[in-house]
Amino acid sequence: MKGKRERRSDEEKLEVLLAVPDGKLAATIGTELQSKGLAWRRAATTDEAFLALNFGEFAAVLVDSETPGRPVLEVIEMLRRRNISTPILLLSGDADSQSRIRAYEMGVDNVVPKPCSPEELSAHLKALLRRRTGSTPWVRAVEDLEIDLSGRRVFRGGQEIALTPREFGILEYLLRNQGRAVSFEALAQEVWHQPERAKTICNVVRVHMASLRKKVDRGRLVKLLHTMRGYGFVLRSDGH
Repeated sequence: MKGKRERRSDEEKLEVLLAVPDGKLAATIGTELQSKGLAWRRAATTDEAFLALNFGEFAAVLVDSETPGRPVLEVIEMLRRRNISTPILLLSGDADSQSRIRAYEMGVDNVVPKPCSPEELSAHLKALLRRRTGSTPWVRAVEDLEIDLSGRRVFRGGQEIALTPREFGILEYLLRNQGRAVSFEALAQEVWHQPERAKTICNVVRVHMASLRKKVDRGRLVKLLHTMRGYGFVLRSDGH
């Protein structure tokens, strides 16, 4: 079962995220993508794009430099720091040499100057997908725990585990930091997206984590989710 999920095409049942401020332009680009067999979703702001990329997997991202919200390059840098490796195509009205260099340094895969036709943008996105070989697989495994990041499904010992969106968010963040202790505050910030309440919602984090541990580890000889007393949690394949 694991092998079949890992071997599926990068494009199959996956979406391209279009972070563009113009809804009509997004629809036009989306129509072109659909004609090439790709699904798509629009994010109207960089904040929407940031959340989408943190809680789902996309084949690629097209982001317009004029998309409202937090500065585009700042968001891209934050995504790369979180080891989110989704290919990013930047559509920029300021594509001089120095601007392109800075964009690449922040984690952009390719910069396309404006204006650019939907057909050309679609071709650029297809090129990014072809270069995706060797990137993080959609299905990650820790012992007999399998996490399908694209389908947001979790299996242990071949049996599917039903998780709430918040539980999946916790597990995904622990996976991205596998082997490293993650604090209550970090989970509050990264999963709940409430940095201003990071300390006050620690009990809420504990409740969701307790439920997640029961679903993942209860009745299992090998425990994968461990409590770091007074600090937080860690995902690892041993009890040490």
